[in-house]
Amino acid sequence: MKKSATKTVKVSTLLLAGLLTVVLSSTIFADERVVKYRAKSGPLLWPSEPPEDIPFEQSKELAGVLFTGVHSDYRVADTWYPCWAADDNLYSPWTDGQTDGMRSGSGGRNATTGQAIMIGDDPLNLKIKALGKTKGDPHPYQGRYPCGSLVHNGVWYYSTYCLGPAGSVMHDGMRWNWPVLGPMPGFRISTDYGKTWTDTPHTPAKPLFPEPAEFMGPVKIGSPKFVDFGKNMEHSPDGKAYLVGYGAEENDPKPRYANLSWISGDQIYLTRVTPSIENINDESKYEYFAGYDEKGEPIWSYDFKKIKPLLEWNNNMGCVTITYNAPLKKYLMCVTDGWPTVAKMNSYILESDKITGPWKLVTYMKEFGEQGYFLNFPSKFISKDGLTLWLCYSGNFSQGWNNIRFKAIPPGSRYGLVLQQVKLLDPKMHREYKKKLQAQKQHDPLKSKNNIARKAKVTVSSTYKGYTAEAAIDGVVGGYPEDISAEWASDGEKTSAMLRLNWDNPQIVNRVWLFDRPNTHADQVTAGMLIFSDGSTITVGELPDDASAAKEITFLPKEVTWLKFVVTAVKPETQNIGLAEIAVFSAED
Repeated sequence: MKKSATKTVKVSTLLLAGLLTVVLSSTIFADERVVKYRAKSGPLLWPSEPPEDIPFEQSKELAGVLFTGVHSDYRVADTWYPCWAADDNLYSPWTDGQTDGMRSGSGGRNATTGQAIMIGDDPLNLKIKALGKTKGDPHPYQGRYPCGSLVHNGVWYYSTYCLGPAGSVMHDGMRWNWPVLGPMPGFRISTDYGKTWTDTPHTPAKPLFPEPAEFMGPVKIGSPKFVDFGKNMEHSPDGKAYLVGYGAEENDPKPRYANLSWISGDQIYLTRVTPSIENINDESKYEYFAGYDEKGEPIWSYDFKKIKPLLEWNNNMGCVTITYNAPLKKYLMCVTDGWPTVAKMNSYILESDKITGPWKLVTYMKEFGEQGYFLNFPSKFISKDGLTLWLCYSGNFSQGWNNIRFKAIPPGSRYGLVLQQVKLLDPKMHREYKKKLQAQKQHDPLKSKNNIARKAKVTVSSTYKGYTAEAAIDGVVGGYPEDISAEWASDGEKTSAMLRLNWDNPQIVNRVWLFDRPNTHADQVTAGMLIFSDGSTITVGELPDDASAAKEITFLPKEVTWLKFVVTAVKPETQNIGLAEIAVFSAED
């Protein structure tokens, strides 16, 4: 009996030990706490990454642009080109959206363009008031959008340009936006700061400048903008208003579909006129840049046929603006190459001591925005030393077109009106900021090399339309309603929604951060489970609801090749559960 009893005890002990081993190997103990996190939105030294065939030499005086991280948050339409008038206010066109309760859209026979006043000296606290909208039939084109806008001596000159054949065109299996740039019909005029207008005597079929040669053919003075010479044009070198536009030639050596579109082209052109009600719509009063003489001096001609490109970089140019930086005594040119019209866009900044050049590169901003367009520097917001400015632009209008999603890079980029504070850097300052910011980057846990989630391949159980799984490991905490490109949202899932990270090689990890979606009115994870490739699991409690903090889970170091996070409970209002961000930290230095 003793032997039998001893044997039974031994068997029971072994079974219990085995059971405990199974339990302990599958569920591990972990510490859980809430960690406050504030995204570091700046400063950002934008890397200059020009293509090898860029025709501009690097400026020796200005080596780059620093984005300070300070930006506006205006909820208005887009297409803003602020002009600094004698009354100290800014006046600007706008369209395709709502501004101050008024809506304008520039497509179709009933196309309208809006006008607005921007009151104030603080770029972050401007009072923007819609002053009305004006109808402009684009026929025989299909779109008519704002371009050159100048308020000089109390007279507002407002131009539009035509687009075709439609705002959405399918070609070669892809959806395109306004692939053909048409002419600029002329200027409507207001002598009471936009309250009433006198329309241009010209039409899209018979525009101010003698182009295009054929309907839907290329133009040279496409979507022209007035050079910003400061308050009431005070820094014009000769009292004349200059217009800079972009275009292409009839016999393009590098043809492509949508070559000359609303945002892409081959050359930059320049024309000038003495601004007056009598002159502005009279083509005979315009002089065109016609190249250089044997001494390198600019040639100006009243004959449109003699016009020559100011700059040329085939298949790499597009929407263009110029601002005179009076403190630096330099012209700054912004160019956006937005081909193929609905993808990520590249912009670059050039500088010159003279408006006719030579022009040199300050920075080439690949994928700025990531879809930034209509870039310009309002002269009113240039600092006394000329080194701090505010970049005005719109961004990311075609979210979801052709299944492309855009991130807000730099932070603050969005559709509508964006004002980003920037600093121009000389070579010494550029080197110092580059070194300093590289060190600071490692202090942000999400962007540090220890966050190995960013190196993983991510898969999810489902994705809501317009969202991506990759947004959960991009190092950015954000989401609806500010920036849906910064978060993952499932497609109607609640419990059982899953995110998985896979690594090519084994990783030793000991800590995970989980950020809930920031939409506090709806989705929240109230419980979940981490599952590791070694078979172990960790139960996770409620995530902070507004993404301002992470739920941190800390455990003994473990070697894994994958991990999963499975949602097991949500709050009742949940519709599309997901994560703003997941970070997985290496236990190795």
